[in-house]
Amino acid sequence: WDSKQGPCCTVEDFHIDLEGLPRSEWNKSAALVFATEYLRRHRGHQGENLTLEYVSQAWLTHVLALRTRYKDKQRDDFDRKEHKARNRRRQRKHELYTRRLQTAYEYKEIKDRAVVIVESLGQDGMSSDESDHEGHCGEATYHILDKDWRSKQVTSWLRMLDSLHLCLRYNSKWQATAGAWPHFRTTSLNESKGSPVQGLPIDFYCRNWYGAQNAFVKEQLQAKNQSSTLAIPSQYVK
Repeated sequence: WDSKQGPCCTVEDFHIDLEGLPRSEWNKSAALVFATEYLRRHRGHQGENLTLEYVSQAWLTHVLALRTRYKDKQRDDFDRKEHKARNRRRQRKHELYTRRLQTAYEYKEIKDRAVVIVESLGQDGMSSDESDHEGHCGEATYHILDKDWRSKQVTSWLRMLDSLHLCLRYNSKWQATAGAWPHFRTTSLNESKGSPVQGLPIDFYCRNWYGAQNAFVKEQLQAKNQSSTLAIPSQYVK
């Protein structure tokens, strides 16, 4: 809009700018449009001895209040959307933990080690993910948020359990069993911002990550100096 070409809007097509500053050039022009029309309609009414400047300034004050309410609503909508997204991520994380633990109990050759790994990590030790279109309809792809503190050997056990779970979903005739399927997760370069799980065997932590931590962080972690057998049995290695 070029102010040299006239007002920003008309009475019939009246617009204000709630995204910019309350006293932006657009809003000041709109205030003059409003004030001119207001005085045309109300001039001469009892108690309406107002000036164009007074009405314009009063309108701009009103615009400030409108903009504040508009911004508050935008912020509330964003916070509400973020809260729902966090709840969905938390629910997916819980389902992932439960599914892996149930799968661990199904394979007797690895049950003892697999159950210990999953239960030790707990739900907080499972990787979170982010949907590529959180809250929208359609098939979503979920990008895994890497836990840089977790050892690659532990991650390999968890991925193996995911693969074994899919095997359990087929019967002997290779027909899929009933029930909802796991959502599609893919690796990404994004890292989780969550805190590491405390009190795990030291082998559960990434060696390079652990070595880079200062004494205070290591004290908080309370890693157990017990070594765990994290080698995956050969028959389960792809």
